[in-house]
Amino acid sequence: MRNLLIVDDEVYALQAMLEGVDWKAAGIDQVFGACDVEEARQVIRTEAIDILICDIEMPGETGLDLQSWVLKHDPGILTIFLTGHALFDYAQTAIKLNSFDYLLKPAPAEQLIKVVTQAMDKIRDGEQRTRTNEVYETAYKRWKTHKPLLTERFWKDAVSQRSALTPQKLQELAELYGAEIDPEVRVLPIVISVEEWVREFNLRDEEVLEYALRNAAREMLLGDKPGEVFQDHSGLNIVLAYEQDGTVLSAEEARQRCQRYIQECGTYFYCRLSCYVGAPVAVTELQGMLNDLMDMERRNIKELEEVFVYDERHRAQEDRFLPIPWFSELSILFETGKVDDLRERVHEIFELLAAQEGLSPEMLRLYYHAMLHVVYPLLHQNNVSIRSLYPGEREPEEAVVTRSLSQLKQWTLDLIDRVIPVLYPDDQNPMSIVDQLCIYIENHIGEELMREELAAFAGFNPAYLSRLFRKEKGMSLSEFILQRRVAMAKTLLSQSTVKVTDIAGKVGYYNYSHFTKMFKKCTGITPQEFRKQSRTV
Repeated sequence: MRNLLIVDDEVYALQAMLEGVDWKAAGIDQVFGACDVEEARQVIRTEAIDILICDIEMPGETGLDLQSWVLKHDPGILTIFLTGHALFDYAQTAIKLNSFDYLLKPAPAEQLIKVVTQAMDKIRDGEQRTRTNEVYETAYKRWKTHKPLLTERFWKDAVSQRSALTPQKLQELAELYGAEIDPEVRVLPIVISVEEWVREFNLRDEEVLEYALRNAAREMLLGDKPGEVFQDHSGLNIVLAYEQDGTVLSAEEARQRCQRYIQECGTYFYCRLSCYVGAPVAVTELQGMLNDLMDMERRNIKELEEVFVYDERHRAQEDRFLPIPWFSELSILFETGKVDDLRERVHEIFELLAAQEGLSPEMLRLYYHAMLHVVYPLLHQNNVSIRSLYPGEREPEEAVVTRSLSQLKQWTLDLIDRVIPVLYPDDQNPMSIVDQLCIYIENHIGEELMREELAAFAGFNPAYLSRLFRKEKGMSLSEFILQRRVAMAKTLLSQSTVKVTDIAGKVGYYNYSHFTKMFKKCTGITPQEFRKQSRTV
């Protein structure tokens, strides 16, 4: 008796397949149905199921979760996947590696019968062997099915050990998982880092694509060479090429295979990734080599879609920190609503960063937090939280934003596009150019402020700017600057013990006599007399 189990959370689709298909034509005697993964498990535990037709996308656990369980508990079942997801066509080949077939919903009855008939033929072919061989083959297939899973678990635990992977520890892990590992054999590790998905995917889609990437890596990077592909506990995909007949995959051959792999994955799996190729090491030294490769991956913030080969000479590379003096200027541009100038300055900043040698990941994180420090106060003044800038979306995570220069730049430009409309809604106009100029002067009061420089900031002819400023403020530009400098000097004289000569420099006067003259012109007394009077009061 041949039994078929159909799993689909769509009740009408399930009913149509249970009642609307002539399964007897495909050699099926009894058909069972389930609406979710747990119900399917109950059926498999109680009934001898030969073929499983399963929808991939279901609430809670997915069809892939069920297939993983089936491989552990009853690997003799042949699985046919169904999905209505339009983008799953590119994962078809990868998924088929662990299933009998893959169909796009809604699958016509004739197609279902055809595929199930082919599955039945495969079952019958196996049954033509003698009973002795049949028992042997079943046991062997189950062992073969479980062995890769156990080997993968072995490597996951081996590379995540906090202490050194000694021969004794290696032997203990090998016995625990039934893995056949020679501690003396050399291994060439390759770390695959997905830098960016070029399409928007939900978490479930990304899991399927990561699964497809590993299968593609097994085919393209290992080929006919022995090895293992798995995902470590941190989420990085790792390829291990084993030594065979005294030789290991060469660095140049690994580079060429990785370059083709990067290109193919970009085309078919909608991602940008890089590969980090290590040096051949003994299994007991694998941890250290993987740590070095992961450090290379962490430090790489500028070059994407590349192959990087481990070089001992670059191992002791130190992080480099740069001053970032741009944020006072960016803050002014945010406050004054000068979007075009803001975006242009961001482009210039990232050109500067891209030209730096040895730029560290910490530098990107420093920039990220400094930019938030600019934006937070402005949003707070408008009673807006930064989370509200992303309605219905996940707020970008720091680890993703600071993964590379290009991603950090894109985040910055996107942040500008989200913040400016909040600061200046459609029914409000940004500050006038004169008000913008006043803020600029306040923030640069200690510098030598030339009329030409201020005109360049405002984007006007110097003579026109002078006329415009007098019209709006009722005083000349030079008179305004003098007032602001004297006002700041008065504050410093009355509220600090800074020397008068130093105060002159802080408010933009580098000639002490000139400072005294200008101060007396505005107040009628000298700076020393003002300080004495303020303290007396």
